[in-house]
Amino acid sequence: MTVTSLRFKDDQYKKVKDLAKFYGISVTEFMRQTVMDRINDENDYNDAIKNLKESHGKTVKRDEIIKRLNIQ
Repeated sequence: MTVTSLRFKDDQYKKVKDLAKFYGISVTEFMRQTVMDRINDENDYNDAIKNLKESHGKTVKRDEIIKRLNIQ
């Protein structure tokens, strides 16, 4: 496990602390979850861009996806 430190202005840290308290988790866990969420968002975005490029811009309508996946 790696340990790192961050520096916040007092008002910034208070916002982080208040949100962590709101969610009922520690500041450390809140920051870890937030960073991991950002990483996942970036990965999802990059995957979407890659898929769009590979499809040469061809898209499929939502109704067709539902039909293909047999979702009701």
